[in-house]
Amino acid sequence: MSVLKKNHTPFYLQIAQHFREKIISGEYPINSKIPSEDEIVTLFGVSRMTARNAVTQLVNEGLVYRMHGKGAFVARSKLERNLNKLYGFSEDMKVRGFKLTSKVLKFERRLPDQREQHVLKLQKNQEVYVIKRIRYENESPIGLQTQITPVHLTRGLDKVNLEEKSFYNFLKEIGHPPEKADQRLEAVLAPHVAKILGISEKLPFMYLERVSYTIDDTPIEYQMSHFCGDFYSIQVTLHP
Repeated sequence: MSVLKKNHTPFYLQIAQHFREKIISGEYPINSKIPSEDEIVTLFGVSRMTARNAVTQLVNEGLVYRMHGKGAFVARSKLERNLNKLYGFSEDMKVRGFKLTSKVLKFERRLPDQREQHVLKLQKNQEVYVIKRIRYENESPIGLQTQITPVHLTRGLDKVNLEEKSFYNFLKEIGHPPEKADQRLEAVLAPHVAKILGISEKLPFMYLERVSYTIDDTPIEYQMSHFCGDFYSIQVTLHP
């Protein structure tokens, strides 16, 4: 079988396009194995180097990943988040067409610890709500989020179904929408998070820590998020 055309497009790019279309259409689902380099040689009548370059092209595009001694497999599409804008995670996922669901693991009301007092500018007797949720995309776990918010600023949160409703939408409804946020991120290994999500403890995570503020610079949220490294990427616009 050969779908290659003798034009200005190199054969390896034509082969990559062939598999790209099949991956995008779903003919090759996530984590399924694409033909080996030897099979590509036979299918398209090309050299081993051309076959290897075609697979490398797909790897570089993030469409497939290699496993030593096993071949190349279809990768999960990554969520590319723009750090130039302040979005709630649910809103961001919806805008980008991802199917997001959540499971609340913890919802409690308690006194803040010293770190939370400092970050949220609270007195030690001012209570906080603590929400811990697993985030899913198409029923696959992609991350774990913990949000801590002052009770006196978010009255009624304990009556909200946070498996269905966006926390940021709730803040808008009560008149405390986040207007800005300080955020830091780093790549980490988090075996305790991987265990909760039921995934490999060797999988790296993108860890994001965010403090969000209302229009009068009042801290409204302290958020800690771990997202699976194979799902998450960062996009930032830089200016001179």
